[in-house]
Amino acid sequence: MARATGARAQMALAFESVYGTPPASGYTKMPFATATLGSDQPLLNSELLGYGRDPLAPVKDAVTADGDVVVPIDAEAFGHWLKAAFGAPTTAGVVAATGSITFAANPIVNERVMINGTTFTFVASGAVGDEVNIGATLAASMTALAAALNASVVSGVALATYTGTATALTIEHDTAGTAGNSFTLGADTATVSGATLTGGANSHTFTSGSWTLPSMSIEIGMPEVPRYAMYSGCVLDKIGWQLQRSGLLTATVSLVAQDETVAASTAAGTLAEVALQRFGHFNGAITRNGAALGNIVSADVAYTNNLDRIETIRSDGQIDGADMGMAALTGKIDVRFADQTLVDQAIDGTAAELVFAYSLSASASFTFTAHAVYLPRPRIAIAGPQGVQASFDWQAALAASPARMCTAVLVNSIASYA
Repeated sequence: MARATGARAQMALAFESVYGTPPASGYTKMPFATATLGSDQPLLNSELLGYGRDPLAPVKDAVTADGDVVVPIDAEAFGHWLKAAFGAPTTAGVVAATGSITFAANPIVNERVMINGTTFTFVASGAVGDEVNIGATLAASMTALAAALNASVVSGVALATYTGTATALTIEHDTAGTAGNSFTLGADTATVSGATLTGGANSHTFTSGSWTLPSMSIEIGMPEVPRYAMYSGCVLDKIGWQLQRSGLLTATVSLVAQDETVAASTAAGTLAEVALQRFGHFNGAITRNGAALGNIVSADVAYTNNLDRIETIRSDGQIDGADMGMAALTGKIDVRFADQTLVDQAIDGTAAELVFAYSLSASASFTFTAHAVYLPRPRIAIAGPQGVQASFDWQAALAASPARMCTAVLVNSIASYA
């Protein structure tokens, strides 16, 4: 008999159009480290007397479905958790896709390059249409190729801008965003940077203050048993993470669910894959009012929706839903005591903007901004001859501009999280 192991477990997630109703399709395979998401139904001891010293059978109590999931903070999958925390984002193109075709030598007659489905052929002279004259040098040929492509009236070719260098043709899509990532490249003998342009990225901006939050269906599968538990009506209550010098960067997501349905086969169907690009603590930085904040030993960030479970009387023992309470954004900063900057802010009672940022490249980054952070006045304790540290349990509030508490921006190659 096969025994369940965490190594083979998998998690699938899809957003619901109707609360508590799992979608038939559209699930994404989600990376995770641990999960306590589950359902329990305690037993109530019988209080009845008159039947002897041995108790009567217990009675079932209400069903509670909730738990935590520890997930990596990455460039793509983390966007689903941000959507659960804040609602659907505003998406815009920020980085244009690019690519290149590199030549080892001057092209020869009838050598070809393929640009987004259109073939251009090098000729000795008298180029017409989709032909390009070979220059006296490789650089001259690249200049001629770029000129021909920039002048092309073919709609697919005109989507990009071309530049000739000493040894290559560089291509940049005219539209920032992920659209250029499907722009195809090819060549007979030259080296293409890839089958398509790459690096086109969108920014997905999540903001606090939404009056509605989406619900999710999450399936956790253990194929050895087999056991596939579908948790419907999942709403995100809290998300938080820690910044430190080393270690794995993960976030803890706390969920409130309505129901658990267990089956012997998956109900999620074929799962969409995400390209896992994890951020690390090494990629992180903290700024205060636009300037780097130094001497930080560690920091905690926690955003809470303060969900209120609607515990109505039902025959199935489930909740009716979960309403949002007052949101809260809190955290802690541990610093080596080197100056009075944070202490002075605490004494003055003024707010400052804190930005927690991670970046792998221009096309993969995560920035979380708390727009108005207030600090308590700390106790500066000397514990011995070693360095002195101070801890600030900060709180964020609604800022005057922008008129919200926090903003999360995820940059990646995902077209939309809507």
